[in-house]
Amino acid sequence: MNDRKLKQLNILVMLAVAVGIIFIGLFMFVFRPAEQKKIATDKLQDFNDGWILRNYRGESDRFLDLPTKIKADKEEVIVIVHEAPDNVNRNSVLVMDTKFQNMLVTVNDEKVYTNGVLNDQKLMENAVPCINMIDISSAMPGDLITIYLVSAYDKYSGEIGSISIGTKGDVVAGIIKENSVSFIFAALLIIVSIILIISVCFMKNINVNKRRAVYGFGFIFAVALWSITSNPILQLITSNTFGIYMANMVIMLIMPILYIMHQRCFVIKRRYGRIFEIGIYIFAINMLIGVVFQMLHVCDFATYTIFTKIFIVIGLLLLSGIMYLAADTYGDKTIYSNLCANMVLTVAALVEALLSCFKFYIPYDGVVLTVGVYIFMILLVISVEKGIIKEMNYTTELKQNNIDKEKKRALKNINTKFVYSTLNIVVNDLKSRDLENSRLIYDTSVYLKYNIMASAEQKMVPFSQEMEYIKSYLGMQRKRNEALDIVVEDKVVDFQVPFNTVEPLVENAVVNGSLLSDLGGRIVVRSYERLDCFAIQIVDNGKGIGPDKRFEGKYTYKEIKKRLKSMCGAVIEIKNKPDKGTIVTVKIPKKGYVVKEN
Repeated sequence: MNDRKLKQLNILVMLAVAVGIIFIGLFMFVFRPAEQKKIATDKLQDFNDGWILRNYRGESDRFLDLPTKIKADKEEVIVIVHEAPDNVNRNSVLVMDTKFQNMLVTVNDEKVYTNGVLNDQKLMENAVPCINMIDISSAMPGDLITIYLVSAYDKYSGEIGSISIGTKGDVVAGIIKENSVSFIFAALLIIVSIILIISVCFMKNINVNKRRAVYGFGFIFAVALWSITSNPILQLITSNTFGIYMANMVIMLIMPILYIMHQRCFVIKRRYGRIFEIGIYIFAINMLIGVVFQMLHVCDFATYTIFTKIFIVIGLLLLSGIMYLAADTYGDKTIYSNLCANMVLTVAALVEALLSCFKFYIPYDGVVLTVGVYIFMILLVISVEKGIIKEMNYTTELKQNNIDKEKKRALKNINTKFVYSTLNIVVNDLKSRDLENSRLIYDTSVYLKYNIMASAEQKMVPFSQEMEYIKSYLGMQRKRNEALDIVVEDKVVDFQVPFNTVEPLVENAVVNGSLLSDLGGRIVVRSYERLDCFAIQIVDNGKGIGPDKRFEGKYTYKEIKKRLKSMCGAVIEIKNKPDKGTIVTVKIPKKGYVVKEN
C-alpha cells in the first residue's frame, strides 16, 4: 500500500472513531431522557403468580402467570395488575427486565415509574433494553399495582418477562453477583489495551509495526468497551441507560472498521489489499448511515444494527477465507494466530444467529456470542503480542547479524598472516640467543591468534587445539608470575570441544583463584576419559570462589555454560572449599550418552 493511500485510510478510520466518540458523548450527556433512575437482587422473591390481564382486546379480565407472551400488535398497550403483597414496606422494589418496551407503573393510579418514549425521548422510537427497578415504597398491602407495556416492534409487543420483589440492596447484590466476572474481565482488558497502546506508541529504536499494533490494541479496547457497556453493572453506576445503550450501538458500528484496518496491515499483495480497503469503506459508510438515520429518526439503532450484524457475519466469513489463503501463501505464524481468533468469533456469530431462530434462546442476552467474544479477545491479545515480540526478535537478530558482519569485515582488514609471519621471524631469530623470550613471543602470537579467531569462530574443534591455546596463556602467565606452579596433564585430547570455551575457565581460575592464594599460586589442568564422557578438570588453590560466583573474561560464565550445553551437551560441575581452592570439571558426553549435572 502506498503512503498516500495508507494516509487516506488512516484519516478515514480516525474520522470514523472521532464521529463515534462525539455521538457517544451526545447520547451519554446531552440527549438523555428525563426521569430515568439508577437501579439499585440475591434475596429476591418471585412475583409472577396472580397477575391479572385487564381489558385485553375488550375481553374480561383473566389471571396471568409470568413470564408469558401475549399476542399483540405493534404499539398495542398491554395492562397487567396485581395487589401489593402483605410484606411490602418502604424499601420494596419490583425488578423486571424489558427489551424494547415502553413502561408505565402506577400504585392506586399514582405514577411511580416510567421508561421509554413516555419520557418524551426524541431520538429513540422505543425504550432500550434495561433492568427496571420500580420503587413501590408508597404502596400498602392490598394496594393495586398496575403495569402498562407497549412496544414499537411486533417482536416484543405482548412480551412480559418475570417480575421479582425485594429491596434495593437485594437488587444490587444480585446484579453484581451475576455480572461481576464479565465486568471485571472487560474492565481489565480496557486497562491492559490502553497500557499496551501507550507502550507501543513510546517505543523507540525498535523496528515494530506500530500502526498494526495500535490498531490491534485499539480494536481490543473497542470490543472490551462494547462488552462493558452491555453489562448491567454499568446501569448501577450511571442513571443514563439510554446513553449506555446508544454508546454500545455506536461502538458496534466502529469495531469492524478497526478490525479490518488491523488485518489490512498484514496484507502485502495489492489485490488482497483492495478487498480490505473496500470493506473499510463499506463499514465506514454503514456507520455514517446508521448515525444519520438515528439522528433523523428514519431508522433507530435497534433496527439498523440487525443489518449491521448481517454485514459483520458476512465480513467475518470472507475475512476467514482471505486470512486462510494469506496464511497458506506466506506461512506466517502471526497470520495463523489471527486466523484462529477470527474463526472463534465467526463460529460464535454463526451459532448465535442459528440459536436466535429458536424460542428457548434469548438472542439479546447473547451468551454464545459473549463467550466467543471473550475467547476471541484473549486470542487476539496473544496474537498481537506475539507479532510484536517476533518483530522485536527479528530486529535484534538483524542488528546482531550486522554486528557479526562488521566483526568479520574488521578481521579481514587485519593482515593476520603478515603479523604471524613477522612474529615467527622474531621467534626464530631469538631461539639461538634468548630461548625464554622466544617462547614468550611464540605463546603471545598463539594467544593473539586464538583471540582474533574467537571473534568469528563458533564451531567444534579438537581439544588438542584448545589445549594449545591454554598452554600459550599459561606460558605467558608463568613469565609474568614466576612463582606460579603450573601442571598440565593432557594425555587424552582426541575429542571435540566448542571453540574457546575451556580456555576462559582456565584464565578465570588463574586470575580469580591461583594468583589470589596466600600459599603460592598453583593451577592444574588435566583431561581424562571416563565410560560415558571426556572430562577436563581445572584445579586452583585460591579462595574457593567458583566461576559461578565471580567471572572475568571475554564471555560470561553463563554464556560459556550455555554454549557447552547447546553445542555438545556438556555440563560443568563446581566444587568449592573456602581458602583451599576450586575444582571445575567440564564433562563432554560421548556419542550415545547423556551427562547429567549433579
